[in-house]
Amino acid sequence: MISAFEAQYYQISLILILAAFAIPISRKAAIADIPILIILGIIFGPVLEIINHTFASNFLTQFGEIGIGLLGIMIILYYESHHMNFRVIRRHFFKIASLDTIGVIITALVAGSIFSLIFRAPFSIGFLFGAIISPTDPATLIPLFKRINIKDDVSGTLVGESLFNDPIGIILVSVAILLIAPNSTYISSFSGIVTRLGFAFGSVVYFIIQIAIPSLIGIFVGFTVIILNRFLNFENLIVGLLLGIVILEFTIMEAVGITPFPAIIATGAIVGNFSDKSIFWSREESFQENLSFLAQAVIFLSLGSMLTRLEIEQYALIGIAMSLLVIFVARPLAVFGSLSFFPKKRSRSAVDRRTMGFYSLVGPRGVVSVVMSTVPYTIGVTTGNPLLLHYGTIIAVVVSFVVLFSIIIQTVYIPIVAKKLLKPPQNGS
Repeated sequence: MISAFEAQYYQISLILILAAFAIPISRKAAIADIPILIILGIIFGPVLEIINHTFASNFLTQFGEIGIGLLGIMIILYYESHHMNFRVIRRHFFKIASLDTIGVIITALVAGSIFSLIFRAPFSIGFLFGAIISPTDPATLIPLFKRINIKDDVSGTLVGESLFNDPIGIILVSVAILLIAPNSTYISSFSGIVTRLGFAFGSVVYFIIQIAIPSLIGIFVGFTVIILNRFLNFENLIVGLLLGIVILEFTIMEAVGITPFPAIIATGAIVGNFSDKSIFWSREESFQENLSFLAQAVIFLSLGSMLTRLEIEQYALIGIAMSLLVIFVARPLAVFGSLSFFPKKRSRSAVDRRTMGFYSLVGPRGVVSVVMSTVPYTIGVTTGNPLLLHYGTIIAVVVSFVVLFSIIIQTVYIPIVAKKLLKPPQNGS
């Protein structure tokens, strides 16, 4: 008889072993490894039922109280921000800011309207769904862009958008919860600020708190570690020091209700751009790269395994339809709506129609959306709210399908679309 403890470690070992096979399979099939990981998860999860869907769901959203999903995103963002190109971010700051504000809001409104129409739900419920799936996913885009040959300005803009749009998505979720269940403790800090300062001004202040404060903390931490290492020389243990600091940043900010990702990104960017590149910093980067890849593999395998056969039978067609509508309706409307007022020619801020078209077709949803999708039903249980109790499970399942299909579909067609719409980079730009 296998104990619950042994069963969980059996599942973890199987996920790690399966992850290794994604590389040779993707190499043979000549496609990205992300859809391979998801398909392996579906095969060994709902199809063969070797990986338990309850374990996969809990592993992704509740492991260590926060879920391997958020822990993995933290690791991925920290490593990938080592290579953040400040020149690209600075040059395209206003595009990124527009996509992260106007674009996210348009996505939430359009996707929410579609959800309300399909499921005959109140618009507040639809808007909650739209807010949950509004952020794009850096964990998918970053490894994908390493495989295709496009300009840094294009990839940097889209990655920059995905790195910084989670706080806006979280704020929109808070707005929706405020409309549906105003007494929920989930939005206590947001509702407190809005009550004191008014809805519009309070939302702006809350957004600044969620972005500016953690970013400044992350910058301070990054430079502090670099300076300390010059005096103390942590040698190989710089790896453990930084991993511990990043986890500590995450833990403290989650505890006080501030989004930790800007701090983690800022710390990684400072370390990656301003460290002295000695052998120990090189080893730290190599370690974080391998850990980041492992986190990606575990996340996408777990995503594929967390569904059940019944959910696939009931919601697969609707999930595919919602995915296509989000990809080909909500995303293009969001991109063109947020970037159309930028000049098209002869300006540093110019964005031509072909590039805008590429932006409009690139926007996979990710693990942050999956984690947030568990919030509605949880709040429904704690508050007894009938709308959230009724629609919470539907939102969670549909979000899972939208995330899965948007990742699979876009990782397949993005390289093809890039060749059709974009000019190849010149001189390594």
